[in-house]
Amino acid sequence: MNHFDILGRSIADPVVESYLAYHERLDPIDFRTNAEIGFFGGFDSGFGLQVESLSAYSTEFEEVRSRHLPDGEERIVSRLSFAGLDTIRALQRAYLSALPFDLTFGDSSDVVAEKLGTGPFREGKSSTLPEYSAERFDHSYAFGNLVVIAKYDADLRLMAVYLMQADRTMLKAKHRRASFPKQKIVPGNVDKVEALRIQMPTARWRESMAEGDELFNEADIATAETALNAFIDKVKSATSQRDVQAIEAAVKDIVLAINEIHGRSGMIETLERDELGVLIDTVVRASGFSLPDDEDITAEWREW
Repeated sequence: MNHFDILGRSIADPVVESYLAYHERLDPIDFRTNAEIGFFGGFDSGFGLQVESLSAYSTEFEEVRSRHLPDGEERIVSRLSFAGLDTIRALQRAYLSALPFDLTFGDSSDVVAEKLGTGPFREGKSSTLPEYSAERFDHSYAFGNLVVIAKYDADLRLMAVYLMQADRTMLKAKHRRASFPKQKIVPGNVDKVEALRIQMPTARWRESMAEGDELFNEADIATAETALNAFIDKVKSATSQRDVQAIEAAVKDIVLAINEIHGRSGMIETLERDELGVLIDTVVRASGFSLPDDEDITAEWREW
């Protein structure tokens, strides 16, 4: 069964209708109960198919593979999910057909990476509450223009698989990396990068804290300042060596550092996000790194 051929198609596409009919035979209980909210299958079954309005889908993804309904009625398949048994949720039923990529419930994370031919680009703790499910970890993998999300238990054994198309952010990142050989980093721009150090927003954050803004605290401001200084140092070094990959790695490092701070204190709100985004973007461009005007180089890793 070609699960990949379903993503991006209209819910009224004959290919999707046949696919749904097959799964409805596998899981006849309440299969379409949630159709009004765009979910087919069942939250306690092993299968789920999610659809979004045409406008919502087009905002996040580039490719709409088929259209069969008027704009206002159109629903596009955005995600597939396949779940195994859950040691906590007694009602959970396992998916009964073959998983994508020859995956098997219970596969270790190493086996999953081997079958996919790549390691995860993102690893995190599951957002599912412990009392609701035994899932403990989420790993995301890039496979061509697809994203595979594997959910694991505490022993890193596969419990569920989610499949979707790569979103616009991921495709832009893929195109950006393809452009690396053409990037013209200018070693003489090291001083331009250094000059941007004075634009770090931490001085304003301290002023706001002194004025009584409880959003900020000195420990997190100091941690952010250290990370931002390290970011500028790394970009300076990469600029002098014309190392495009090291510039992107420096961006990833600073974004992950701010993720940790924000996850701890919630300190990065709209203004702070804009300040950090402008600084990171300006530092990267100062090296000679060329970025399209509509690309946010932090988006791939940013959680703030």
